[in-house]
Amino acid sequence: MTTLSVIIPARNEEETLPMVLADLNATIATLTDQVVEVIVVDDRSTDRTAEIAKSFGARVVQNTSGRSGKGMALRAGFEAAQGTLLVMMDADYSHRAEELPVFLEAMKPGVGLVIGSRVVGGSEEYHHVRALGNVFLSAAVGLFMGRYLSDALNGYKLFRREVFTDFRYTSANFEIEIEIIANTLRSGSRVVEVSSHERARAGGEMKSRVVRHGTRFLARIIWEGMRGVKAIKRAPSSATAASAVSVPTSATK
Repeated sequence: MTTLSVIIPARNEEETLPMVLADLNATIATLTDQVVEVIVVDDRSTDRTAEIAKSFGARVVQNTSGRSGKGMALRAGFEAAQGTLLVMMDADYSHRAEELPVFLEAMKPGVGLVIGSRVVGGSEEYHHVRALGNVFLSAAVGLFMGRYLSDALNGYKLFRREVFTDFRYTSANFEIEIEIIANTLRSGSRVVEVSSHERARAGGEMKSRVVRHGTRFLARIIWEGMRGVKAIKRAPSSATAASAVSVPTSATK
């Protein structure tokens, strides 16, 4: 049985968060082979976001970094998470909790990151400028990082805990999406995509801005590409080496 942490960064999302958590709790009830915790990261909200999260049984983590932003909030949630698998979802009800089993099914041995593709599943939120920007930036990921994806920017992602714990993260905002992909590749694990349908935001205020955050995405893609994403070879731990030496010869026949 695996453990799963669902991390939801939220800033002033009292209008949509009840729908997100109601659907998520219903989906979790069907995951009989998973132990699941739900973490809502309160990113300096001034409304009832934290109170609502607690009323649905979620664990509330405060972003105490002194700086708000999706990246800062997610990093706080990842640090607090206890699961061996981490999934990140938006608090605006655009991501479908009922798709979570599809993500989990795709997490095969050797896979480190599963991304929901809106290019395959469709989006009710994209207008032409956003759609074109996503295509351009996803193509840039392929050009600079060598892994061509249809939808690198979607914030609906499932990944192994070590993709976070084995690396130092620095992203403060939406560009953490790119940092997660780069570090998965550096870990030597595969990145795969599954179909995911994005609803339009159900209420509240959209936090992303096309020009401002698109520019940051591109800068991060170029920077990660220049750093290199070649898999880092890690020496086996002493415990692993010792167990390898202690295996009887007959056991290998």
